[in-house]
Parts: sequence; C-alpha cells; structure tokens
Amino acid sequence: MKKISYYWVFSFLLGGLLFLLSGCASSKPSKFYALNTMKISQDVRRTAFSDKHISIGLGPVEIPDYLDRPQIVTRTGQNELLIAEFERWTGSLREDIERVLLENLSILVSQETISVVSTKGGMPFHYRLAVNVIRFDVMPEGDVELKAQWVVAGKEMQQILMRESDIREQIKGKDYSERVSAMSRALEKLSRDIGEGIKSVSVSR
Repeated sequence: MKKISYYWVFSFLLGGLLFLLSGCASSKPSKFYALNTMKISQDVRRTAFSDKHISIGLGPVEIPDYLDRPQIVTRTGQNELLIAEFERWTGSLREDIERVLLENLSILVSQETISVVSTKGGMPFHYRLAVNVIRFDVMPEGDVELKAQWVVAGKEMQQILMRESDIREQIKGKDYSERVSAMSRALEKLSRDIGEGIKSVSVSR
C-alpha cells in the first residue's frame, strides 16, 4: 500500500511541476514591430494638379511565401531560417511594405508633377507600378539583403520600364528592433531607386 501511495504522490507532484513549467513557457509576452517610412528633412509641398500631372498606381506588391507570416523570419544559414515565435509584425508584412513604399515615394516625388496612389483606392492613374520582392532577409553576417524587381507599365499593361534593385543595409545592433530599423532603411533605398525611375518616365512622357 505504501508503494502505491508513494507512486501516486510522485505522479501528482510531477504532473503539477510539468503544468507550471508549461505555463511559464507559454507566458512570454510577444513583441510587435512595424516598418518605418523615411524621415522628411524639409517641408514637403505638393505640386498642384495640372494637365501635365502624372499619377502612378502602386500595386501589386508581392513578397516570398516564407516571409508572409505573422512571425519575423531571419536567415541563419544558406538553407536555414529562424521563425521568431514571440517577435511579430503588427499586421501583414506585405501590406506594411506596400504602405512604406507608397509613403516614401509620395515624399520623393512631391516636388514633381507626379503623384503615387494605391491601386486599391479606386483613383485613376496613368501608369502602374508593380513590385516583386524576391528576397528581404536578415543575413547571418549582420546585414539586411533586399532584392526586388519593379516594373512601370501603361494603362494597357505595356511595359515601359523594368529594373532590379539589389540592396544591402547594415544592422546597427543585435536586437529585433535594430533588424526592423535596418529593413526600413533598405526599403528607403529601394524607394529612392524607384523614385528615380518614375521621374525618368515622367520626363519621357
């Protein structure tokens, strides 16, 4: 009888310990992050609409499937990825990238007779800008690598300009907030590349 009672006491204590440990493991709070738009160094004044004004619709913006998840994904090796369960995006990463590109481009072409709008808003536009993000990785050596193809097309989807941007941005710290900041700076560089392309289309119109 004593052996049986000891067995049940031991089982009860062990089960309680495992329950407490599992509760502690699942109680870690998640942190949420969002990409930032570029800083405005001077007053942004919109050019008034005129007959020569050009509007460009941004969309679609595509990202790789392995990045399209709530958790932040980093690359730990050539063929290995780390999915951070408690380091998460505030919403859709693809939509956040689209938001940042839209705001950055609006700032960059604000002095021109150009406006950048979302194709989802129902506003008319002369050209469409499509962006395909091929890679947007935090690399093991401490850089963010952003590779994207982008196309400017006319109303009839005829290709006017197609280019590829290959960008690297150094991460200035080891925590996730620094990684996200570096990703935002990489998007700013991509925005500048696209902005120059948009201006060349405007000149040749």
